[in-house]
Amino acid sequence: MTTPSNANQAIRILVVDDHPNTAAMLARALSQLGPGVHVTSACNGGDALAKVKDSGVDILITDMIMPEMTGLELIEKLQSHPAGKPAFSYLITAYDVPGLKVTAHRLKVNEVIIKPVRPERICEIATQAIEEMKHTTRPTKLTLKPHKKFKILVADDKPDNITLLGRYLEFEGYDVLTAEDGVEALKVIQDQLPDLVLLDVNMPHKDGFIVLEEIRANPFTEHIPVIILTAARLDPTDLQSGFNLGADDYVTKPFDRHELMARIRTKLRVKEAEDVIRRRNRELSILPEIGKELSGRTEIRAIAEVVLKRTAETMGALDGAMFLTTPQGEIVERYHTQAKEAGATEPIELAKNLIGRIQDTRQGVIVKNMLNDPYWVKRKNELGRSAMVAPLFGRYEMLGLLLLIHEQENYFTLEQLLLLQAIASQAAIAIENIRLYQNATEGHKQIEKIKSEALSAIAQDLQKPLMEIGEYGALLAKAGELNTQQTEFMEHIQNSAKQMLELVENQFNGSGK
Repeated sequence: MTTPSNANQAIRILVVDDHPNTAAMLARALSQLGPGVHVTSACNGGDALAKVKDSGVDILITDMIMPEMTGLELIEKLQSHPAGKPAFSYLITAYDVPGLKVTAHRLKVNEVIIKPVRPERICEIATQAIEEMKHTTRPTKLTLKPHKKFKILVADDKPDNITLLGRYLEFEGYDVLTAEDGVEALKVIQDQLPDLVLLDVNMPHKDGFIVLEEIRANPFTEHIPVIILTAARLDPTDLQSGFNLGADDYVTKPFDRHELMARIRTKLRVKEAEDVIRRRNRELSILPEIGKELSGRTEIRAIAEVVLKRTAETMGALDGAMFLTTPQGEIVERYHTQAKEAGATEPIELAKNLIGRIQDTRQGVIVKNMLNDPYWVKRKNELGRSAMVAPLFGRYEMLGLLLLIHEQENYFTLEQLLLLQAIASQAAIAIENIRLYQNATEGHKQIEKIKSEALSAIAQDLQKPLMEIGEYGALLAKAGELNTQQTEFMEHIQNSAKQMLELVENQFNGSGK
């Protein structure tokens, strides 16, 4: 008998008794514990092993005296199950045989139950085991940050192992990725960048050691922790080789579920701390890089593109925007970049009370949850959940605002807001410099225009008198005969007037008149 439930998430209970009615009765009683329980019943040891060969068992409740295989023999076989041994084992017997409890203790049986036993007692025992499993397998709130959901890749060529490990990891709250050979594992790692890899050694196409070597050789994946899974204890040489290649840990199959989950949590804690250090180093390096890129820009649009692209990439933002405002806070220009597929079809709008708050305090703001924050204007199909806004303050007034959006609630930190504020200050300086340059260029154009107009006016005023001088000289020559000295003097006057007239005409024509 198998009770319907979500087997991938549920606690698996196996009930074994050679009396079919007893096994069915206990299974029905245990199935009443809730939808999170998946109960399987069997009439003998062989039947039990066949029913759980593709999956593990969390709680085993078995009769002692059965044909072909005793309850202790069944427990011993399940201890070496490739999917892992049961977390709790209970042995039911009608006779308190001397030495039975000693043998049961050696096999780590949790309790030997003497018949007669009521179904209510079995349900009570199972309930206690389930509660203990929840407390011992789930990480505490202080262990991992609640907003972070880790992705773990299970790479194994045996589908049964993938199914079982996936069920355990999903029960712990992790997202599970899978791969059945080395080539597929490397592709998933490069595409998805999991937080941890459970890597089988013996896989087709590329074995685990080759995969590990390629992971460590790639600068984008070299930091991912890898736990080696092996069906047999590794030779010391192979073990040393694995650690030399960069393995973080190794676990031998059949593994203990609680031990494996504890090792995974330890590696994830270390990775999370290292990720924080890497992110801060990356964020600190962005300031001089952005400053250098902004120094060569002469257009505000180019400034916005550099700032938004670099900040969104560094802080992992989903979306970003830069707004230029009047001193009164009215938005006059907006620049937008979408680092990922943001989903929303409407442009980002900033509420007036948010702009006013930033103007009054001269400080940036973190919006922890965009869906219920009174300062945030909601958009249709919005995938963003948190945001931070930093002001662009010039020497005398606010020039605009710099905004980043992320798809997770509570994502941005005070350290990131301070970094965004530093970047916003650099952008504000660059914007002011561009405006000063534009004003200076416009002023120079005005001066040149005035100069040209003045020269044109002067040229126009001189043109007529110079023409009259030339004409007057020609009239004198016709009025009477001139001596040699007078003729030379008159020719000199006419040539000078002609040259000056040419200069005036050239200036007049060059002024655009």
